[in-house]
Amino acid sequence: MNKICQVLDFDADVLLFNKDTYIVSRFKELISQNFRQKFCTSLANTNVTVSGSFQKLGINEINFPVEDITWQSSGPGINCKVFKVGSTDWQAGKLRIKVSTEIIPPLTHREVEKLNITVVLEFYPDNLIEPESPLDDIRKMIQAT
Repeated sequence: MNKICQVLDFDADVLLFNKDTYIVSRFKELISQNFRQKFCTSLANTNVTVSGSFQKLGINEINFPVEDITWQSSGPGINCKVFKVGSTDWQAGKLRIKVSTEIIPPLTHREVEKLNITVVLEFYPDNLIEPESPLDDIRKMIQAT
């Protein structure tokens, strides 16, 4: 996977997965809804609050307070193509998804709507597209003469 990451933060850009397309804003919204639903389902299976369950994290007698949780897609990323507004073609690459939330105690399964969920889409293009230099027009004129 290419090491150059482009954060997809322009909501009108388009993602293509096989035959399914999404605008970036809608894809982030769907990821957020799915995350919230899975979080709520896991809480519904227990009578413990989220903050209460994380207070139990620790090694021996040392407890580690947790305020933020971040999940990210693993491996090389998901194959996709991106069409950025203003571009002329699709760009192939890999997509990695990072979802994070801040735990605001007390948070029970009924209060999951309070979760502030942030979705970040990182795109790693297969081939980097070099931006056109402002001097390219002058070079073309010189070559034409």
